[in-house]
Amino acid sequence: MPARPSFAIPDLRGPIARPAGRRSATPSLGQAYRPVDGPLVQAPGQYVLGVLQHGGDGDHDGPGPAPVVEVPACRVAMPVLAGAPGREVWFTDQPVHYGQRHGLRYAYRDGLMFGVVRCPAGEPDRAAHDAYLDIVRLTREHGTGPIFRVWNFFPDINGEQAGLERYRRFCLGRYEALSAAGYRLDADLPAASAVGTHGGDLWIAFLAGRGIFAQIENPRQVSAFRYPPAYGPRSPSFSRAIRFTTPRQDRLFISGTASILGHRSHGTGDPALQCRTTADNLQALLAAAGADRLDRLGERARWKIYLRHPRQLEPIREQLGTLLDPASPCLYVAGDICRADLLLEIEGVVDL
Repeated sequence: MPARPSFAIPDLRGPIARPAGRRSATPSLGQAYRPVDGPLVQAPGQYVLGVLQHGGDGDHDGPGPAPVVEVPACRVAMPVLAGAPGREVWFTDQPVHYGQRHGLRYAYRDGLMFGVVRCPAGEPDRAAHDAYLDIVRLTREHGTGPIFRVWNFFPDINGEQAGLERYRRFCLGRYEALSAAGYRLDADLPAASAVGTHGGDLWIAFLAGRGIFAQIENPRQVSAFRYPPAYGPRSPSFSRAIRFTTPRQDRLFISGTASILGHRSHGTGDPALQCRTTADNLQALLAAAGADRLDRLGERARWKIYLRHPRQLEPIREQLGTLLDPASPCLYVAGDICRADLLLEIEGVVDL
């Protein structure tokens, strides 16, 4: 059996919610895909919370100007496919405050926070453990409410290290951190994606906010946090989707979704079948949240599609054109999926 890393776990146990106090309403939250050579915002009254920048080498941006220095920016070594816009920009309708602590850059305003942390990826278990503890501490100190969406990017995600796949090592570190922080598997876990990059460090980006937090699971799948031990010493700690509601917005954050039925990969070696199964899983999540059909969402939905093999872009994009609403913006990037037999993964944001 591979050696299981051990961690010195600090005592962070306690309620996820912060004590009540006088607070203003949570600002609105917006998201858009932007070209790398254009402005981050395109309308008056938009203030940037953070950026997920695809392309480049993980240390530097791809073509076009870099984001403003103060803005939390996650620079991911994932080539953008088919000339699509390479920036995912998150913004709000109120001026934000920028800060940095222990290498963690963040932006916040009245119960809403976007943050980015970068760590060496040599030991993904240790890096994930320490980074998640830092994120939890920061959000609790600022009283921003729970973490409801996380993106995790690191290289060689399917490689083996000391007898254990690197993704499984990452899951172990994440689990130990969230467990120490008092997270409950059946109620508190954020929506998340974990995708392999083509180089660089471990990047983690997150959103946290005050609002009504509802964990959504897929009836077609075993919840990731209940996977059997065959998938690693600790199960992946994320929800299939999170419905996050404030007085101003009602939004569904869909985790990275792939061709998995029950807990097993489906359609190994068949990109068309994996594409259909993934779309069916998305539809099941939409139904569980009371949302409209996948092919009728229009601009209320925005999708990001990760492809293991860029050569499969055109057939997959053609097939998704019949499954998704053509009016829904899509961003295609090259990235390794968390299981070696999976060819694509789709995440999304849906305005309800």
